[in-house]
Amino acid sequence: MKQMMKMLGVMALVLSAGLAQAQGSKIAVVDTAAVFQKMPQREQVSSQLKREFEGRVKEVQKLEADGRSFVEKQQKDMAFMNDQQKADAQKKLNEMQAAYVQKRRALEEDQGRREHEERQKMLSRIKGAIDEITQAQGFDLVIERGAAIYVSPSLDITQQVISRVSK
Repeated sequence: MKQMMKMLGVMALVLSAGLAQAQGSKIAVVDTAAVFQKMPQREQVSSQLKREFEGRVKEVQKLEADGRSFVEKQQKDMAFMNDQQKADAQKKLNEMQAAYVQKRRALEEDQGRREHEERQKMLSRIKGAIDEITQAQGFDLVIERGAAIYVSPSLDITQQVISRVSK
């Protein structure tokens, strides 16, 4: 079913491109994934996010290391512990594990949210560059590169978009 929908979409795209060409319309193609990968801002954002979450990442790593060392110590001392000490150790381990899971989950959610926010900003910038180029050069239709089977290099505006977003 999905494959059939894709085929219908490609056929509609080909037909609309054919009609647009027949009417003398100007068509362009852009590879937004390539633009996104080559944006110099991508590295800056990555570094910024790494610095932003560095303290929390270290805290989660410390909790993980503390839990491992606690387990190792308990395994060594298990033979010498009475039942109460074993129960206390298990309770403490459960508390450590719960704190670790809670902090790790919160960190992952916050990182994911911030990465999404920054990705949306960059995609918005790409869209703006595409709009500017489209208006300046009078394109009637801009298609994502992945939606076309073959594209003449003369229709590809990817490098122009990369230059525009790199400024």
